[in-house]
Amino acid sequence: MKARKARKQPQPKRVSIWQEQRERLSQRLQSSISLGRLRFWVLVALVFAIPIVIYLPNTEYGYTKSAVLYWGVSLLVVLWALELFVRSPIQINLTRLAWPALGVLGAAALSLVNAENLALSLLSFVGLIYFGLLGLLIVNSVESERDITILLGAVVLSAGIASGYGLLQYYGRLPGPPGFLGGSSAMISTLGNPNYLAGFLAHLLVPGVVLALATQRWWIRLVLLVILMLMTAALVAASSVGAWLAALFSAIFFFAGMLIFRLGRALSAQRRWALAVVILLAVTIWLQAPPGPLHALLGRAATPADGPIEKVVQFLQRLWEENSGIARSWNWWIAYEMLKAHPFVGVGLGDYKVEFLEYKARFKETPRGQHYNFYLPRAIQAHNDYVQLLAELGLIGLLAVGFFAGTLITSAQGFVRSSESPERRLWVVALSAGIVAFLTDALFSFPLHLPASELNLVLLISALFTRPLFGSAPTITLGAKTKIAMGATALALALVVSLFTYRDWQADLALDEGETEMNNLRYETARSALERSVALGIAPGKALYYLGIVYAEREELRRAREYFERSLKTYPIENAYIHLAELDLRLGETQRARERLQTLLRLDPEPTMRLEAAFMQRVLILLAEGDRTFVWAELAKFLREHPDYPRGYLVRGVLHNERGEKEAARAQFEQGLQVIEKLKAEILKRFEEIERSRRLVDVDELNRLRAHAAALAQLEAQLQQLLAHVR
Repeated sequence: MKARKARKQPQPKRVSIWQEQRERLSQRLQSSISLGRLRFWVLVALVFAIPIVIYLPNTEYGYTKSAVLYWGVSLLVVLWALELFVRSPIQINLTRLAWPALGVLGAAALSLVNAENLALSLLSFVGLIYFGLLGLLIVNSVESERDITILLGAVVLSAGIASGYGLLQYYGRLPGPPGFLGGSSAMISTLGNPNYLAGFLAHLLVPGVVLALATQRWWIRLVLLVILMLMTAALVAASSVGAWLAALFSAIFFFAGMLIFRLGRALSAQRRWALAVVILLAVTIWLQAPPGPLHALLGRAATPADGPIEKVVQFLQRLWEENSGIARSWNWWIAYEMLKAHPFVGVGLGDYKVEFLEYKARFKETPRGQHYNFYLPRAIQAHNDYVQLLAELGLIGLLAVGFFAGTLITSAQGFVRSSESPERRLWVVALSAGIVAFLTDALFSFPLHLPASELNLVLLISALFTRPLFGSAPTITLGAKTKIAMGATALALALVVSLFTYRDWQADLALDEGETEMNNLRYETARSALERSVALGIAPGKALYYLGIVYAEREELRRAREYFERSLKTYPIENAYIHLAELDLRLGETQRARERLQTLLRLDPEPTMRLEAAFMQRVLILLAEGDRTFVWAELAKFLREHPDYPRGYLVRGVLHNERGEKEAARAQFEQGLQVIEKLKAEILKRFEEIERSRRLVDVDELNRLRAHAAALAQLEAQLQQLLAHVR
């Protein structure tokens, strides 16, 4: 027999180099797709978290939100950079807003040439870059209409949680700020202020209604309906006129858009559901508005109802007094003085609060400023974002922002007039209505400077320019070298921003700790915390100011003066000048003290401080120079003019004591204590009036009252100590 031939073993197929590269490219593509979806879900988590995240050891709620936002965007940038490394080729959707956005960024960069403190302005500039990056990431992460609904659903859910929290504070079921048990003033929620909460909700109300109508699952509809009712109830309870106008104009814009562009058929299958939503929201307004059944049911007293004419008059009066009347117009005129000084590039992005006192002094010297014969407190924001942008970025900035807005409007109008499906065009009108609410809110408040509200604006604009709506053009394709370079740059940017954000966040925690220790008169532990804050912070003006107080208490006068002077570069407040003048007097530098006081009086300080500065000029400087002859006459004249000034009695008592006139000294000290009791009673009465008032709290007034009460307590302790020594 012939031996069988051995079977040939199957030989492995030869894989060409081209096939290997194709397999590797396929693997990279799969991993990049996974990274892209991971990036989208991180984005959803960030959008949900920002409105409700709070951390009490921070000085304010907005600080925590800003830090989380920077870290979140940095994480998104890292994921996007990794995607650049593994995916080839890659396209980036720049949208039609690319050039207008770069124009705004360029105008902001130009404004930095006039920045009083470059580090502080750079913080605002980096924030602008990061919000631009966030918009770009949203545009390049959303792949379908479902993604838009998920993103919008995340922020609406977050708004519902914030609304529920605020309502529980309104009805006194959860604590609000100290001293307020229920009412609008207690509704700080997770935003830190009733106006901030109301504005945030107003931006989302109309898009939220369309989201509830667009979803197909009944249980999601019910959840969204409950959330919308909570948002409406919280909006009513917050009693913010500006937010109500924002919601009203947003609704008018939406209904007008539906009529003009004949989008009713987009809701033809949901007419009953839409009618039910409108009716339930109207019932919610009726129940929540005082006086209403809900107030009585939940134990909140109702006020007598006014007639419709009275309500309209009260509404217009509150709009004038609280938002756009004489109480705020001085902010705008001061911004105008800034624009006159730097008409083309402005005073610098974020520099309004730094330059405010100087330009307040210039405004008060003008004929128009003479009519404002009351105290103008230092403002951090202009309470009108358009005015503030014009002051900070100048006419070039105005043109850049106008170009951006014009591109947005023409793109939206062109899409709604197109032959796209009615459902998509309805989404464009709804998202645009949310933007209208934001723009209206910006007339009366400063949503551009509030992290959660800024997030709303970026989300609403970016959603419009995603592929499911306006499309992907224009796009750019990155080659191998370009994407590697861009990815490396993105990683470096994310790392640097995250590191500085962490350091500044730690600096803010240390500042809060130092402030608490100071209030408890533990100056040594306060010093340690504040110095840590200065070491970590980027522009630690407030910490420097507090360190000045701490070192003055430690009798390290020259070091205290150095800290106060440094604080003026980033945290210029009137109190620093009065502290500096006192330190100069204690150091025997009377001419320097006189110059400080002249500067302070030019800045038109609040009445109590103006009185203090005048007393130092007319009495204490003479006393420091050893001129006892004129001191007695000037002191007597001053107390005739201002009989309720307790420090005058302290000084006159000390002078009597120097002469050995014990009885006269004792009488002066006792009279000073009587004046202090009278002033304390007036402050207490004002606190009670504020607590009983249904209006929102004026934070500036509260801070002035507390500072005055603390100064009186310190002066009272000095008088009691002196009185004990003359007995």
